Amino acid sequence: MISEKIRQAQPSSSATMPILRVLHLAGSRVSDFYYNLSIIYAKEVVQPVGVSSYYAALHPDGFWQLGASLDSLSPKMSLQEMISRLPEIDVVVPHMFCFPGMTSFRALFEDILGIPVVGSPSHCTALATNKAHTRNIVSASGVRVAKAQQLRRGDTLTMQPPFIVKPTSEDNSLGVTLVWDESQIAGALQAGFELDETLLVEDYIPGREMRVGVVERRGKLWVPPMIEYLVTKEHPIRTVDDKLELKSDGTPRKQPEKPAVKPICPANVTPELFEKLVDAAKKAHVALGCRDYSLYDFRVHAETNEPYLLEAGLFWSFGKIGMISRMLLAEGESLEDVALELWRGAAERTRVACGSLFKYVKVSEK
Repeated sequence: MISEKIRQAQPSSSATMPILRVLHLAGSRVSDFYYNLSIIYAKEVVQPVGVSSYYAALHPDGFWQLGASLDSLSPKMSLQEMISRLPEIDVVVPHMFCFPGMTSFRALFEDILGIPVVGSPSHCTALATNKAHTRNIVSASGVRVAKAQQLRRGDTLTMQPPFIVKPTSEDNSLGVTLVWDESQIAGALQAGFELDETLLVEDYIPGREMRVGVVERRGKLWVPPMIEYLVTKEHPIRTVDDKLELKSDGTPRKQPEKPAVKPICPANVTPELFEKLVDAAKKAHVALGCRDYSLYDFRVHAETNEPYLLEAGLFWSFGKIGMISRMLLAEGESLEDVALELWRGAAERTRVACGSLFKYVKVSEK
């Protein structure tokens, strides 16, 4: 069996802790864009000592591949065959960014197969992936958000420029437009509706842009050094090109080496602003029901110095190119140690009762 071959291939370890068997879940059922994006990050995941890694990659055509690395994947197979061929796994580390990857496939492994997943549960990621829902939840807990309107086709727009138009459930600034005057409204709405049935039209907050992470460590919420994106008059918001270098077919190639909006970490913030951002991020983490870690984008108003939460991003692929990883490295933390800490913590969570399905599949193979 595959699981036995993997165990035989593992190097001996003198560590007292047993080998942690990690399944890295990558790919996308939605599009080549999200498939490539996922693979870019999954390739960079750290490999802590004491971990046995295995990979499951989902393709847009609905078929899966399995293997001990992304460079040695099996021929494509169905979902049913993939499940039957999984080795024994202690915990799943998700690297999916599309909506089903952030929600349905986390639920498949944790709620149906009964394998713990690192990061927030599917009901939480479903909330956070929707920008409008995120706003409603966190604002009820005292986190400041900008004035906004949800818009469907045929609705009357009541907002006045300048504002940001963005699809409610897309990522990486896809379909996002900064509208300065009424002549730009029609084009911005059209771009947004090409990607989503519902748009969020949100007041533009002039000022600084910050990214803030929250990590659960030893039972407490910890906020590492923050990232600031150095927006300018010429580049007041981040676009897709600031986040990804695209191929000629529009799919991601890698992170850009020289984005127009440059990130710096740690951000240069006053103690007062740091505490405001920490308070808002922790409140959002709790309000949304996050687990293990979470990530938030804020705008800090140029006149009031008050932070406004823009959106939540409940992803971390545990590679050096990840945003939370960069925050940890700026603090002098070992990325491998923190990853192993969180992965082992997730693996120790009680498996849900419906995990018996996974046990049934494994038993039926013998």
